[in-house]
Amino acid sequence: MSVNNRKGPIVDPGLCRCCGAIKKCRLLNVEYEWSGQREVYADMFVDCFGLVLSHLEGEESERLICATCVVRLRDARAFRQQVLLCEEKLLSASVQIHDDDEDKMKMDVEVKQELDMTRDDVSISNDDHHDPIDDSTEPQDKDKEPTVTSLNIQVKIEDMHEETVMPMSPVPLEGAADEQAKTDMLDELNSMKKKLDQLQQSEPHPAYQVYRQPSTVDKDLHMLRNIVKIVENSYACPFLTVFSDYHCVYCKEMFVDPTELRKHTLTHDPKTYRNVIDNKKLIQVDIGRIDCRLCDEKIDNIDSFKDHITSVHEKKIYKDVSNEFMPFKLKIGTLTCVVCGKNFGFFHALKKHMAVHYGTYICDVCGAHYFEERHLIFHKNTHNKRDVKMFHCNECDKTFRSKYSRNFHVARIHKNEPAYPCNKCDEVFISYHMRYRHKMNVHGEKRQFPCDGCDKVFDSRKTLREHNQRTHLQLLRHQCNLCDKKFYLPSALRDHMTSHTGERNFRCEFCGKNYPRSKALKVHLQSHSAEKKYKCCLCPSAYTQVTNYRNHMRTKHPGNDYD
Repeated sequence: MSVNNRKGPIVDPGLCRCCGAIKKCRLLNVEYEWSGQREVYADMFVDCFGLVLSHLEGEESERLICATCVVRLRDARAFRQQVLLCEEKLLSASVQIHDDDEDKMKMDVEVKQELDMTRDDVSISNDDHHDPIDDSTEPQDKDKEPTVTSLNIQVKIEDMHEETVMPMSPVPLEGAADEQAKTDMLDELNSMKKKLDQLQQSEPHPAYQVYRQPSTVDKDLHMLRNIVKIVENSYACPFLTVFSDYHCVYCKEMFVDPTELRKHTLTHDPKTYRNVIDNKKLIQVDIGRIDCRLCDEKIDNIDSFKDHITSVHEKKIYKDVSNEFMPFKLKIGTLTCVVCGKNFGFFHALKKHMAVHYGTYICDVCGAHYFEERHLIFHKNTHNKRDVKMFHCNECDKTFRSKYSRNFHVARIHKNEPAYPCNKCDEVFISYHMRYRHKMNVHGEKRQFPCDGCDKVFDSRKTLREHNQRTHLQLLRHQCNLCDKKFYLPSALRDHMTSHTGERNFRCEFCGKNYPRSKALKVHLQSHSAEKKYKCCLCPSAYTQVTNYRNHMRTKHPGNDYD
């Protein structure tokens, strides 16, 4: 259901195409406003990852993204901008350093040239080169009286300690002893470099302690690895459920008989279980047969199987975790809890009971256990009914305890939007019952539920349960106030009351006959449309129902064998 928002449309509920979660979603190719900025999420995918998303021009349900994925996308964009900014700063700094080096080299050349113009007898050795550079090009005039001067030279090595700056003793450079002066200068420079090398080697380097990430125990990961090892090396059968229907964990095929489920599961390679395991859901495994796949050992206990594959087959099983999955022993009819031995009529009730043993969300008021936090929240609302916020439907008088339930009700009931997809084709249905019938009629799913008390077989658990309660358990809770008759359904009691009041409110539009119950009218209408296959051999009368034929023979032709 789309909701208009001043910052952009919101779809609630919606299926996020990035993480698969059902929650509030936004449209990928619609512009939204956030913190004063305009953002289109499809364009952000292109900018950050170079990923062009498909189906952006299709249905609204195919181009949704939830708030969690939007936050992650914004973080990715911010990280990309941060990296680009630092890269730009690094490049600009590199260019500036390169320009400074060129300016410094130019200045050194100018200084050297100035010295050459003023002093032809001075030769300077560069610290960066080991070979001396002699810039004197003109021969010295022997007739010219030489002048004796002295030059104090101080060498400084940058980025070193203050002790590395050492003044040189004055070197007299006379015209007759020019070569000797150069040699002395080079020897002193070489001795200085040796002292500097000794100082650098003698300075202690700081010892940095290597940081080691502390080793942590991921128990969830250990549980998953144990489950995979158990399924791959045993005949334990993992499965999925929808209400009380069993589904293959590999191909999602539906089964009613757990024996057929186990046979079908054996056709799949257990090595592929690691690819289909869903760690977000509580894992269910049928342990009716365990046994080892690697040898002929017969094992009927999970703990014994763990000891067997570790000691005999040298498989790795983590000992720090237990209760990796919920164990069941599936069979047709009454199901028994493997932990406490309590019996249940159908699987959905047994699974709900298993929260007592495996539920991690516990009510601090009454101690009730639940598998999911949202179920615990709903339960806690029953303890403080005054503070419960109810969500009212604007189309009818119903109220709901969550906004999601209200929106789902509006979409399914009032807007007639399909919400039950078929897992074998692309059809989507308005109700669970319609999908149920679709799988039976179109995909040929066989659903047979035999009654334990008689030979009748039903095609749904609901009809089997109603049959047991009405016929075998005699749960007739609706009693007539005028007689002693009891009924299973209130509608049956209302139909019965017409026998006391004499009302005949159901009239046939073809012949004008009146009937006290709608069911009786429906049976009568068949006489106008269906073939009358029950014909009397003594008179021209014919009937569509065998009961009407027998009544005719009993009243019109008594004493005759009408069977």
